[in-house]
Amino acid sequence: MDAEKLLAELKRGGSPRNVKGMKKFAITGSPAYGCSVPAVRAIAGRLKREAMDDAERNALAAKLWASGVHEAKLLASMIATPGIGWRQAEKWIGSCRNWAEVDQLCSNLLWELDGVEGKALQYAEARELWKKRTGFVLMAVLAVRRREKLDGLLADEFFAAIERERYDERNFVKKAVNWALRQIGKGTNRRNWRKAMALAGKLAASGNATARWIGTDARRELIAMGPRKY
Repeated sequence: MDAEKLLAELKRGGSPRNVKGMKKFAITGSPAYGCSVPAVRAIAGRLKREAMDDAERNALAAKLWASGVHEAKLLASMIATPGIGWRQAEKWIGSCRNWAEVDQLCSNLLWELDGVEGKALQYAEARELWKKRTGFVLMAVLAVRRREKLDGLLADEFFAAIERERYDERNFVKKAVNWALRQIGKGTNRRNWRKAMALAGKLAASGNATARWIGTDARRELIAMGPRKY
């Protein structure tokens, strides 16, 4: 499949009204066609059924991402395979321009790459907005996709990163930190629920407004679900 034809298809499926709606949700920074995520997923599903090997699929994904178009980036994240490797993936992380691109890249692809746990911790220390969000979104995704690995040391390292970054008041960072805390508490095991509750309580009692919001919101959800019977 030709990347230009796919870009044309994405453009036909979009609308100025959808682009305007995206801006209300802070999905900006990249040129956009206003093609819905379900429509992009339908195209990705069709492409996955076509006879392409990993190299062809990843080459097509690279061309789509290089276009800079928001929906093309999402499609690239959906069709690429783990064989794309971190060198290419990190270029994509560096060219994310909004939270939706970060979240789709993490949820569709990055969680499957080798060594993702270490990358999550690495990016959680970054200063740049979207790189830092990547680190915490990966923690949240891993709590669901690879819950068996978040037992003991790794979970504690994630909790330490959450506590360390509790003062970052940037909206798309603090929401990702909160997401990671909630998902690790909800999605892994009883031990982690208790540790998440303890950390959420500590943050909720903080004199810092950002930390307090992260902890209060996470604690509310963790209490509501209670300690699951894992």
